[in-house]
Amino acid sequence: MSKYLVIFFSLILTACDPKNNNAFQVQQDLVRHSLANMVEVKGGTFKMGDFGPLINDRRPISLGDDDKFLHDVTLSDFSIGKYKVTWKDYKVYAKLKGIVIPDVVYLYQSDLNKVRADNMPASLNWQQAKNYCQWLGKATNKKIDLPTEAQWEYAARDGGKLVIYATNNGKYEPGKNLASSKQRREMTDTIINYPVGKYPSTPLGLYDMAGNGVDWTQDWYSENYYEVSPRKNPKGPDSGTKKVIRGYQSGGDEYSNQTVFRQYEDPALGGSKEVLPYYNARCVVNK
Repeated sequence: MSKYLVIFFSLILTACDPKNNNAFQVQQDLVRHSLANMVEVKGGTFKMGDFGPLINDRRPISLGDDDKFLHDVTLSDFSIGKYKVTWKDYKVYAKLKGIVIPDVVYLYQSDLNKVRADNMPASLNWQQAKNYCQWLGKATNKKIDLPTEAQWEYAARDGGKLVIYATNNGKYEPGKNLASSKQRREMTDTIINYPVGKYPSTPLGLYDMAGNGVDWTQDWYSENYYEVSPRKNPKGPDSGTKKVIRGYQSGGDEYSNQTVFRQYEDPALGGSKEVLPYYNARCVVNK
């Protein structure tokens, strides 16, 4: 009998441990904060890809070759993070999980604290980004994950509208609705990321979908995937070696920040333990 009493009292003491209670509260705060910052997106059908032929001048809007096959895509309702995952979010998660935060590649010692500031986008490889989103899902009992490429583009285009730039007005205006090179230089010496939410949101309520680093997506990359993509809720090829990234690394210009522009990257970033600041993430809640 004494054996069971010892186990019973051990459980009582564990439950009463202030450290455990504090960890639970910290987790709940992060969960509430994350869910509160999700923007609901009504599903629908849209023309995915370079929609230049559908607008007045009928010229391509992107320099890419892999986005030219315009095709119908129908998406179910979902929600997407209005902000990228920040270092503040990821540091809380890492502490709760007992994991080390990623090392960041930086060019200047003075930049390290800047690029790792709480309000900066967290620098993550694909698996780290996916693990974070799925952890949120388990903590909330919701289907949370990285966005598919189609979800990302649909959201960036304010629900599939013919929006060229994911800014407040659909225009590319450095210094007004995204950072100019001068403003980047004032924020970090490496002229890469800047704090989330610093510039106006899209009409849908999303921040930093243009010009503040790239977001990882679920999809494996295939140059010709658009030609064989299923119409409903496409999730990319079954396998591959690169993952699709959306957005743009470090500002770029009007020719590389379009909502339809596709890029890809090794999900493990070559196996490096260091991550460049512009590899970021945002999560979606699937209905």
